[in-house]
Amino acid sequence: MAAHRGAEGPLTTVLLLGPRLALGAAAAAGTVSRAALRRLVASVVAAVVAQLDLDDLVSRVDVDRVADRVDVDRVADRVDVDRIARRVDLDALLDRVDMAALARQVLEEIDIGRIVRDTGGGMTVEALDAVRLRSARADRLVDAFTDRLLRRDGNGRTPL
Repeated sequence: MAAHRGAEGPLTTVLLLGPRLALGAAAAAGTVSRAALRRLVASVVAAVVAQLDLDDLVSRVDVDRVADRVDVDRVADRVDVDRIARRVDLDALLDRVDMAALARQVLEEIDIGRIVRDTGGGMTVEALDAVRLRSARADRLVDAFTDRLLRRDGNGRTPL
């Protein structure tokens, strides 16, 4: 029975105190070699892990609570945006965009009709001003020519 208790003692210590503390205590007491104790701990841990239902364990995890603890800024600082951009297939991305709908939306937003009206109106005013200015110059030239032809001075009077 003493031999049985000796074998049960380190296993109990491993299960109650934890692998590292038990490893150090058993090795210090000299009851079990370090290598033997490590093998024992490894086999116990493997047996415990094999019995775990990971699906059940994961289903108990509150993912929102875990996500709340994530420092998003720290994660973002570690992201290599240039590397990601190099991997993006722009042609495939643009194939997914409805260009006609995008163009319609842009034209609706900028009110192209108003721009055409405003621009056209401004051009019409400028054109009329240019025609009026040229007409006034032509009128002055005709007046000057007529004055010379009729030998008038600049005031429209004929000298005697």
